[in-house]
Amino acid sequence: MGGLFITMEGVEGSGKSTQLRLLARRLEALGLPLLVSKEPGGTALGQELRTLLLAPHASGERWCPEAELLLFYADRVQHVATRIRPALEAGQVVLVDRFEDSSRAYQGACGVPEERLEALSHLALGGFRPDLTLILDLDPEEGLRRVTARNGALGGAFRETRFDEAALAFHVDVRQRFQAIAAREPERAVLVPARGTEDTVAEALWAQVAPRLVAAGFRGA
Repeated sequence: MGGLFITMEGVEGSGKSTQLRLLARRLEALGLPLLVSKEPGGTALGQELRTLLLAPHASGERWCPEAELLLFYADRVQHVATRIRPALEAGQVVLVDRFEDSSRAYQGACGVPEERLEALSHLALGGFRPDLTLILDLDPEEGLRRVTARNGALGGAFRETRFDEAALAFHVDVRQRFQAIAAREPERAVLVPARGTEDTVAEALWAQVAPRLVAAGFRGA
């Protein structure tokens, strides 16, 4: 297909979005053709699904795990069809904040059986996977402390994702599922410790990205 598809994953508060921005700046500074996106919400229609999925509903009603999973995949299939595949076919580096591994970790922790997750993945994406998945690994207690501090610094305004409010045991389960993905697919998914400084973590991520860029034929990487 051409191009290089990189995703960034991690538990809440792992610094994922910050590190994705730093990596994007580095790629831009090299002059590489780049698409930066996110899930959910990487398309105009996906932005509407993002609100439905992540913002608490005024009614107090919550999605059942299977309904939630289907909405995430509706967003994902649209994202892949209209943005990710075209960018890869054009030879771009595609950098996405969360992708299918988040469904495996989060909806798996919500109780969706592994075989159902795999069946839906095959039906919706037909084996389409990132070339490289960077998983920021952090103790969930530390991650939730960071989230609390971030929300406090913003005056409580940052309340988009209701996953922040889940019990610690849920976040521990999510982390273990991310770790299991890395153990199962080491050629694609890499655990990167997220406890260091922003610069330290950024360099550890770059050590994973740079060889993939060279192997994919991107000059100047």
